[in-house]
Amino acid sequence: MRYSLPALLVVVCSAARAQEINIYSEFERFDPFGHILAQDRDARPREVLSPAVPRNGHLTVQVVVTAPAGTNYFLYAGSSPSDILQVKIYREHFAPCGDDYCPDFLTKQGSPSFGAIPESIYLLPDQTTRCYLFDIWVPPNVPPRRVRIEALLKVGIWMVAPMEVRVIEPTVPDARGLPLAEDIAPLAAMSSLTAQRQLLRYLSGLPPEMPRGTLRLRDLIQRNAAEDMLVAQSLRLHAPELTWMAWSPFLFPELGAEWYLRVRDFIYRYNQS
Repeated sequence: MRYSLPALLVVVCSAARAQEINIYSEFERFDPFGHILAQDRDARPREVLSPAVPRNGHLTVQVVVTAPAGTNYFLYAGSSPSDILQVKIYREHFAPCGDDYCPDFLTKQGSPSFGAIPESIYLLPDQTTRCYLFDIWVPPNVPPRRVRIEALLKVGIWMVAPMEVRVIEPTVPDARGLPLAEDIAPLAAMSSLTAQRQLLRYLSGLPPEMPRGTLRLRDLIQRNAAEDMLVAQSLRLHAPELTWMAWSPFLFPELGAEWYLRVRDFIYRYNQS
């Protein structure tokens, strides 16, 4: 069969629309069918375009691949310059939670990472979406600068989801010696309630708690929030605004799971004021 040029363009464009790769914050969890979990849904999800991250700290983002059944693909992590940040790829495994499936346990992947949709024709025959994490660490000696990070999807054609990581001046203090605890919210709860636990500890004068070592999305959320509190502690930050924001998800549940990003923004910007 031969295609004319216009017909070939239609075929290529249709294929491109059938597959998508997008980047979201760590708090926007997706189910296997391309929907944000109801408990994490935000009226206006934040675009992850130029997130800030302190030195010796982590930035974790969701990389969501959507495609029709029968799709095979390769997922790559790219950065420019390539030798500044450390990027790990984790595959998220779905677990039943209430009436839905939530991403929870993680397994480390190489770059590229091969994937197929559905991942199981027996367990998830109608699956359209697979979820990954890019876990990005900034070495403590990196000066403030910008680094381009790309999530690349190869499905016959190349697709790219880019962002620009802003390395900022604060440095996360050494976390060695902090208490270790499984301080996470239930799987079916709003994802940011795990981060809220570290914020409430800080406001109560208690040290942050680092995860014990289990590899789950909630453990990385706990670790990242603990690092935020270490930065706040180093800045001697105990502003009334933090107390107000800590209780905002209970007062305004319509804010969605990304309410915690305002806490993170406040801590990071406090250093610049």
